[in-house]
Amino acid sequence: MTKELLATTFALALTLPAAALAENAMDADGDGMVTMTEFQEAMPDAEAGTFSQADTDGDGALNADEVAAAKEAGVLPSEG
Repeated sequence: MTKELLATTFALALTLPAAALAENAMDADGDGMVTMTEFQEAMPDAEAGTFSQADTDGDGALNADEVAAAKEAGVLPSEG
């Protein structure tokens, strides 16, 4: 029983960041990543460097951790 609970908890922990981002309005296609196009459509009034500032690993897309960190740092608004 403990092994099953641990495996379930681990699987859930792996899926939570993607699920959180999928619920994010910026992730239009629900793939767990926010592209520059999705970002611009969701936040047309954002300053030019906002996406780059949030994209801390420089891969051209925002993952759930980057979105959360950017919101915490005030780079992105907490809602939207």
